[in-house]
Amino acid sequence: MGRRTPRPGHIDGLSHATLAEVRRVERTRNHLWAGGTAEALRRWRTFVREPGHRLWEEPANGGCLVWACCGDPFEAREFLESVMLALSRRARSELRALVAPLDDLY
Repeated sequence: MGRRTPRPGHIDGLSHATLAEVRRVERTRNHLWAGGTAEALRRWRTFVREPGHRLWEEPANGGCLVWACCGDPFEAREFLESVMLALSRRARSELRALVAPLDDLY
């Protein structure tokens, strides 16, 4: 048996209860979407680990900064904040424990 591929929207380091709450929040808030939290975390993580924190597409060069399209990391971080504000204290603490070290890198 090989490794199982995680479900879309799965976030390593979060409990099943927190993942369920994240999915509920994504489903019930009209400015969020299913799997967006996992994608936002991935984009923020990639950006802060990039030397010099360069944007993938600079807007001056005609690049798109719609994070769901081309990867605006600042919109991804705002997405994460929106989710954290909507979560219970316990779930928020779990997600913040993943986001805070990335914020510290930035």
